Amino acid sequence: MAAPRTEESVKDLADLPSFPAIYAAALDPRGARRDGGEPRLPEIAYRVRAVRIDGERARDFDHLMGGAATDLVHPGVLHVLAFPVSLALMARRDFPFRLLGLVHLRNQVLQHRPVRVGELVDVECRVRDLRPHRKGRTFEAVSTILGQDGEIIATDVSTYLVRGGAERSGADEQSARREEFVPPRPTGRWRLGADTGRRYAAVSGDVNPIHLSALSARAFGFSSAIAHGMYTASRAFTEARVDLSRPLRWDVSFDAPVTLPGSLLVAYEDDPATGTVRCVGWRPGRGEKGPRRCLEVEVTTLER
Repeated sequence: MAAPRTEESVKDLADLPSFPAIYAAALDPRGARRDGGEPRLPEIAYRVRAVRIDGERARDFDHLMGGAATDLVHPGVLHVLAFPVSLALMARRDFPFRLLGLVHLRNQVLQHRPVRVGELVDVECRVRDLRPHRKGRTFEAVSTILGQDGEIIATDVSTYLVRGGAERSGADEQSARREEFVPPRPTGRWRLGADTGRRYAAVSGDVNPIHLSALSARAFGFSSAIAHGMYTASRAFTEARVDLSRPLRWDVSFDAPVTLPGSLLVAYEDDPATGTVRCVGWRPGRGEKGPRRCLEVEVTTLER
C-alpha cells in the first residue's frame, strides 16, 4: 500500500538552474541516498518566477528545427525553459534514483493558448506517480508554465523509466512482447550529423554527455552519441506545420535511441477530421537488424 502523501512544499529558485551544475550534482557519489525501504519521491516543487522567453533562443530553436522564426513560441522552447528546473529537482540528494540512469519514455504537452516571444512566465516543476513497470519503475516529471496572472499556459509531463528493482507479473511479461514494426511508406529522411547533439545543446543548454560526442557517450555505456529525444520530437512538430495560434496537444513516445551520426526515415499522416498530424520515425535496417521504430509523435490542434 502506498504511503500517505504529506502536503507539498514549494521552493522558489532565484534563477533557472545551470545545466553543468546539475550534471555535476548528478555525478556526486553521495547522491541518491537510500534507507533500504521503498523509494519515495520528494514532495516538493521547484518554482522560478518571471522568466522571460528569450527572442534569440526562440529564433535559434526555430531555425535548428528547420522552421522560420516567428513571434509565436514553439512548445519545444517551453520544454527547454522548464527542463533545467525539473532536472535540478531530480538531482536533489533525497531523490531516490540516479539522474543519469533515467530513460525518457514519453512526453505529453497540453498548451492552452499561444505564447509570444518576450513574455514573462512562471515555471513550476514537481515529480509524481511512482509505479511499477515491467523493466523497473516509472514516474512523471510535471512542468507547469503559468502567466503572470496565475493562468496555466501549458503543462509538460515527461515520463521516465528507472531500470530494475520492481517485480514482474505474468501480465507484464505478456505485455512486454514487442509487436513487429512494419514501417509505413516514408515521406522524408533525416540525415543527422555527428554534431547534432552539440547543436541542440548550444540552443537548449542541455549538455548531457551522452549527446555530445562518441567519446563522452562511451563513458556512460553508449557505443556512440545519441540525439536528444526532444530534438527529434521538436523537429517532427515543426515539420507537421502546426498552427501555433491555437491551443494544442503534443504527444511523443520514444522507443529507441537515435545514434549519431545516423539516418532516420519519417512518415507523416494528416487527419483533417480530428485536426491531428501523426509522425513515426525509424532507423532503416536489413535482414535480422530490420527497421527499428525510434519515436512516434501526434500533434492535435484543439478548439478555442
